[in-house]
Amino acid sequence: QLCETEGVTVQPGVLPLVVRAGGGSPRDTLSLLDQLIAGSDGEVAYERAVALLGYTHGELLDEVVDALGARNAAGAFGAVDRVVQTGQDPRRFVDDLLERLRDLIVVAATGQGAAAVLRGVPSDELERMGRQAGVFGADALSKVADLVSAALDDMSGATSPRLQLELMVARVLTATSEGASAPAAVPA
Repeated sequence: QLCETEGVTVQPGVLPLVVRAGGGSPRDTLSLLDQLIAGSDGEVAYERAVALLGYTHGELLDEVVDALGARNAAGAFGAVDRVVQTGQDPRRFVDDLLERLRDLIVVAATGQGAAAVLRGVPSDELERMGRQAGVFGADALSKVADLVSAALDDMSGATSPRLQLELMVARVLTATSEGASAPAAVPA
């Protein structure tokens, strides 16, 4: 409603980021949205919102989840390298990855009912998350989420965030490889 009043369009995915950044406070959420509107040219772009709010771009999260699901070590470690090389906060990345895993667990548990739980998530993204959840399965997603959550805890006060990220990826790849019919992908 505020965007309509201000004559501003918002790209898909922006409003859920703003709500998340507001942390449950309507005043903070509206303040953040107002800041994004103030710096826009009539449209609030997803990339700009991600950058200003400090969140991980959805494409990078998809890339990491897909690599982990496919047991593609080269792809997963490459994504970690991009996180570090672009100056993104590793702890924020792990927190965003944990939230994505939570969303995948919801999708795996609720199927078509996920849209009612994950309000504001576009249908094409829900479809993609459905495919990702199917690759892992509910049990593996829970195990991976536990590993990522433990890594997030370990990162508090860590002097080498990159090392923590790489260890997390190694642990997840090992956990997802156990019982899998295909071995983990190894870089050539």
